[in-house]
Amino acid sequence: MHAPSSGEVVSIAAHPVPGRGIAECITIRTDGKDERWTGYNAYPNPLSLPAASLRAAIADAGIVGLGGAMFPANIKLNPGLGVDTLILNGAECEPCINCDDALIRHSAATVLRGAQIMLRILETDKCLIALKQNALHARQAMQQAIDTLGDDRITIATVPSVYPAGGELQLIQLLTGREVPSDGLPWDTGAVCQNVATAEAVERFLRTGEPLISRIVTLTGDGLHAPVNLRARIGTPIAKLIEAAGGYTGKTHRLIMGGPMMGVALSGDELAVTKACNCIYAAAMEQLQIETPELPCIRCGECATVCPANLMPQLLLQAQRTKDFDRLTELGLPDCIECGCCDYICPSHIPLTNGFRASKKEAWDQAIERRRGQHAETRFAARQERVSKQTEQTEQQLHEFTPAPDNADESVAEHAKENAADALTALKARLARKQPGNDDEN
Repeated sequence: MHAPSSGEVVSIAAHPVPGRGIAECITIRTDGKDERWTGYNAYPNPLSLPAASLRAAIADAGIVGLGGAMFPANIKLNPGLGVDTLILNGAECEPCINCDDALIRHSAATVLRGAQIMLRILETDKCLIALKQNALHARQAMQQAIDTLGDDRITIATVPSVYPAGGELQLIQLLTGREVPSDGLPWDTGAVCQNVATAEAVERFLRTGEPLISRIVTLTGDGLHAPVNLRARIGTPIAKLIEAAGGYTGKTHRLIMGGPMMGVALSGDELAVTKACNCIYAAAMEQLQIETPELPCIRCGECATVCPANLMPQLLLQAQRTKDFDRLTELGLPDCIECGCCDYICPSHIPLTNGFRASKKEAWDQAIERRRGQHAETRFAARQERVSKQTEQTEQQLHEFTPAPDNADESVAEHAKENAADALTALKARLARKQPGNDDEN
């Protein structure tokens, strides 16, 4: 984390965070000077640096995936993963969000220089910049920048303007024809997917020494007077962004971070912008799905038809309601991307995505408890082995005990023998107390 402006740290305490509940946060009272910290230097020629040095710089800058997941960028940029293709995602997954489109239209050359740096780190020579078919201005700006740069390793790849074509897993399959394994990671396909804003942040840091302290945020929805894309400092109260977008129209029914499908409802605009905040959606009542009482599932199968992960949500629903986590795993619950398509199409208005999200968390918690239990069992077995070895050593010492010579004090030898026998008895008693089912732990 880096301070987005100069000032004074006034507290480090728990605070509400969009999409994460409560987390420890740093509160800064800015001084209005906005003085830059001089601890970071620019890299005049980053392409001449070793890949390891570039990855370390990206980690120091706090650069994460700016598509919303906030996965550390330096971890993905690992040539040891056997990567042959870099994909820069400029196709926003959700409707209403166009922060990446705005970035490309105004800073395409910066994005391309970031792509070159990433290619240098990954030690590969193929980069695909994914743009939606209807992003005409962004495609024009990017193509012009590619022609100016003259780097034939970088090409534009268009994807359908269909939700959720901009999702990482779907994008990799569309552009490479490779499907991410159910129990694998995207780079198992030989492709690394980074957001175009992440590439811009990498280039900005190496060129200017500015770490990740800001991002572009889309402010949209009928609840705002003047929808706009803004570059906002991390930590800025959302209320300040609302003011910059002309304020509320009076129609605002719900404030959402993200898009209308996968966004997270906010409790208020006093929350702060985070690195994951790509959009603030001030939705009017008519822009929201009408809340209708849930009805029984009629097994129509529409949810399976629209699922981009090729799952069977109706079967997942049965296993979720009976808490059959083995069955949920078998049906592919971990592969659910929580896109909300099944909710949107369901004629019975069943909140499928919320249930799947809760089941994922519960299954994750259970897995953690199982790992803790296995760790405790391993430690107990190791301790039993140590005690057993100590007992064997003591028995061997007692068996090999040699009395002192005739001219020695016989009482000393007898006393040593008694001590050895007492030690053996004590060890056996401790071992007996530690047997399973014995509550005496003292």
